[in-house]
Amino acid sequence: MTQNEKTGYLTLKRAVYGQYSRSYDEDRDRFVSGSALAQRIDWALEPLRPGGRLLDLGCGSGQLLHRAVDHTGCEAMLTGFDLTPDMLALAMAGLSGSVNLVEGDATAGLPFGDESFDLITSLNLVPELPTNSVPDVLTDIYRLLRPDGIFRAVIPCMADGMTDNNESADMFRRLAQDRGAMDFRYAGDLDELLLGARGFTDKLTKFLLSPAAANAANAAKGESRFTLFTNILKDIANAGLDPGQVQQGVIFFSGQRQPGS
Repeated sequence: MTQNEKTGYLTLKRAVYGQYSRSYDEDRDRFVSGSALAQRIDWALEPLRPGGRLLDLGCGSGQLLHRAVDHTGCEAMLTGFDLTPDMLALAMAGLSGSVNLVEGDATAGLPFGDESFDLITSLNLVPELPTNSVPDVLTDIYRLLRPDGIFRAVIPCMADGMTDNNESADMFRRLAQDRGAMDFRYAGDLDELLLGARGFTDKLTKFLLSPAAANAANAAKGESRFTLFTNILKDIANAGLDPGQVQQGVIFFSGQRQPGS
């Protein structure tokens, strides 16, 4: 990525999430559903123990960090990392000073020492990264894990196999990339990328369908204040394609750093 491309990426991401921050939690609840989000958070936090050290990458409004406080009875060292000042301000407003919030760009290197964390979590980071940077970020995540440390990620993606030559899904991917610098890979491609991540052992992936696209279509009727996805679905319909063919899912990924590695 050239310096101009990097500047454009950072500018676009911060503008998108500056807008999204105005209604982030309520709109994400519409797109994903509160119960599905709670299940994702609880799964990601399952390995965390009292006294453990957690890093949440792309922490957003801090929902996972809030749950981590409850999960450990405030007996853990919690850090949230995010690119966007507006999102960190949301998190800061609802979290105590015991949680460390750090602003930064994951593609520039994560600013933490080697073997600093027992658990690293991420609910949405991978699609937000420039496509070619993902392997290097995964290597950096591995560096930060203590021996026996675990990385758990929930990663939005496109469902495979809806139809051959799915023009609606391809258009959704293209517009999400152009307007939000979001790369929603197809599930099979993402699965291959994650299982090929260097260093991690006990790698597991699981795919589940997501209601996100269908809920975005419902939100387009006027409920949602964050219009990036709803406008994309409208443009797909205006192009004579079927937005109902845009089926999204999530991959749950878990990987571990073994002692001595």
